[in-house]
Amino acid sequence: MEFSLDYLVLREPDILTDYNPVPEFITEVLASNKTFPEFEPKQPGSNYNWQTTPNNLQTTKLMIQWENHFINEVHENGHFLAKVQDYTPRLSDDVKRFDYKKIESQFDDDEGNRTKEEIPNINSIVRFEIYHGAPNTFTPTNGWQNVLPLKENQSIVLNGVNIRDGDSYQIWVRAHDVMGNKKTDSTVVHFDNSPPQVYTPTFEKNVDDGKFPFSSRVTVAAKDGDSGMSKVSFKFVVNSTGEVKNQKDFIIESQEKTYCNQHINCDCIPKGECFMRDNVLDIDNCWLKVPIDRVKDEVHILQISVYNLAMLSTMTTYNLGEVNSFKGIKEYYSPSNITILKTSDTSLGISWIQAPSCYDRAGILIRLFRPDNSTRDFKVHKDATTFDLTGLSPTTQYWFQLFTKYGNDTKFEMSGSPAILKFQTAEASVGFPPGGVAGLSAGFILLLIGVVVVLLFLGRTGRLQPAKARMTQGIRTIRNTIRVRSHTNGGYNNRAYSTKFDDDIYFYGQMESTGATNLKISRKDISLESELAQGRFATIYLAKYYGNHRDAQTVAAKVLKDDQKEENVMKMKAKINFYIEKVGHHKNVVDFIGYVEDDVRGSFMVLEYCESGVLKEFLISKKSDVTVDLEERLFRMVFGVCLGMDYLSSKKVVHRRLAARNILLDHLFEPKITGFGPEPEAEQEGEERIPLKWMAPECMKTTIHANELSDVFSFGIVMWEIFSLGDTPYPDVQSRDVASKLKQGYKMKKPEYCDDAFYKIMLKCWHYHPNKRSGFAEVKDQLSHMFQEGPSEEYYYRSNDL
Repeated sequence: MEFSLDYLVLREPDILTDYNPVPEFITEVLASNKTFPEFEPKQPGSNYNWQTTPNNLQTTKLMIQWENHFINEVHENGHFLAKVQDYTPRLSDDVKRFDYKKIESQFDDDEGNRTKEEIPNINSIVRFEIYHGAPNTFTPTNGWQNVLPLKENQSIVLNGVNIRDGDSYQIWVRAHDVMGNKKTDSTVVHFDNSPPQVYTPTFEKNVDDGKFPFSSRVTVAAKDGDSGMSKVSFKFVVNSTGEVKNQKDFIIESQEKTYCNQHINCDCIPKGECFMRDNVLDIDNCWLKVPIDRVKDEVHILQISVYNLAMLSTMTTYNLGEVNSFKGIKEYYSPSNITILKTSDTSLGISWIQAPSCYDRAGILIRLFRPDNSTRDFKVHKDATTFDLTGLSPTTQYWFQLFTKYGNDTKFEMSGSPAILKFQTAEASVGFPPGGVAGLSAGFILLLIGVVVVLLFLGRTGRLQPAKARMTQGIRTIRNTIRVRSHTNGGYNNRAYSTKFDDDIYFYGQMESTGATNLKISRKDISLESELAQGRFATIYLAKYYGNHRDAQTVAAKVLKDDQKEENVMKMKAKINFYIEKVGHHKNVVDFIGYVEDDVRGSFMVLEYCESGVLKEFLISKKSDVTVDLEERLFRMVFGVCLGMDYLSSKKVVHRRLAARNILLDHLFEPKITGFGPEPEAEQEGEERIPLKWMAPECMKTTIHANELSDVFSFGIVMWEIFSLGDTPYPDVQSRDVASKLKQGYKMKKPEYCDDAFYKIMLKCWHYHPNKRSGFAEVKDQLSHMFQEGPSEEYYYRSNDL
């Protein structure tokens, strides 16, 4: 039986004779007559170990190993004990001085203790000694035996030593270097061959004071006077099938003798540690949980295994009965403690506390009941604890039910008893009071009279025309300052950052951005430089980010317009939370750098700035400049878009609007997907605007059922856009006729710069029936065979493999 000394080091340079460090760990030794059980010592770095051996055995063999435990680093790093190599001639001019400065062999040192030959050593240690006996705190002074030949292990046979359970034995090893420095280390091995005694356990079901939301309690009674107790292991086994549903280990802590002397049912072992016989352990009822879709009840058996320090064990069992009798099993609770945060004439803000459960939440549903008993469902993120109900009528009584959905999208259960709250919206806000209207009218009349007086004065003094010219020039300057810049490949009109579909209301808007402090950016670290574009509810700015401890980084900031309607605030919040919760980071997805909370402008997004602009505009600009390099780049762009969509699909994100206009290019022309977000509320209201020429047939009326396979169809359209250099799909077909043409089997022809292999993939993406299309993972595999990886993770198209 071999055991390592844990790669400890002795650092004793010969130049420091008084250098005597202490090793970081202590050696461990095993007996060899039985296989040592696999387990991790209770305390890493402890100075003992346990081994089993039969009682009254007169001969026991130990194998000690201390590989790489001792070293003289100065000698080893300097190769002082290695063989001295011959001196190589340093100069030669190939004429007169060949082998000039060669050292002749008669000058070699072949006499004395140190010659040119290597001094036998291990890690610059030239001699090991070993000693063994009863445990002692003092280092032995005599009786040491040399380890011959020089090696880092030794077999010891203990003859006539009667080893009993609980006995201990100590082994010392001493290392010497060539300068006479030495270091001693030791280890103690303890013996036990008997497993612990285990008594009948007691069980309390569904206790109220447990450490888990749904707890039960087991009291395990066990005793071992030789090696104490190391751990208790629970296995929860289905009685009918033997399936192990769960396994949990509990480490048993030792006690001091003073503690044990004050308590009954406490036993101390010869080594000095003490252990209580009764160990009270709480179990989580959720460890017994059965799948949501399993109707039949199960009977579980609790297998209890108690291990001593020698890792010998005794097992007993306890019948837990039917699992459904445990609290938390097959029970689905609704949120509680609903609190009204704010009320207006058109909205209600609420908060709640998530209910504990043994099952994963899939989402939260708020079902609003109108006065006419019609309903409206709000889908809320599974981790949300606040929500704003919007679109309400003033001075109207409503009530709602709050459910929790458990499971997943295919197998789920709704909480049985929903939380209920009745409320009434506030009165509608009114205009100015009569006095305010009168005051406003009077002020306006006075202002008008003042303007007339000024104009008359300017006219009579001849200053009216110059003032008019200056005013016109000022207005023109202001317009030029805020004008949206013209389309360029520099990305100054990146409308893909904010598409016309951004005005949808998202359920993610009800979440708080808690837990995302690492993505929160201080307002002082963002400088808005110039306006890039305007969307329906937000403006895109070119900005500088100064907070990344590097030079200023150019970014894009998506900021709400000045008229911050409550609905638009929620949209921005939705987008921020969606990126935080679901999107993550990928080289082919526009990167969400963080968000800023501005007291004036509200929350806004900070995004990666793609300076090469929108993919579609780039493609159109290259129609008159097609080169071999461009064709290679088109292939790589297709592959990059596929990689990005495969990543989004893996995150369960459905794009719904994949098109070349929603793909940006960075300075290396790497495609970056954008234009996606959480599910829009407009889908439920029948107000969705659908770009028919990019949409799969099954999504041409609504995208509420869109999925990865419908995005694959759109990816095929994007491939066609890329290889046609930005042409609009179905160039000879009106949008209203696309659906009927596809139903008849129509497919676009191969574009000019596409080869057969890529066109075949396009056709597979355009299967009319979704179940015949491949997912993005399979499409990625098909494309990856056409590329070879180059430096810096770039990919190059292998056209010769087609």
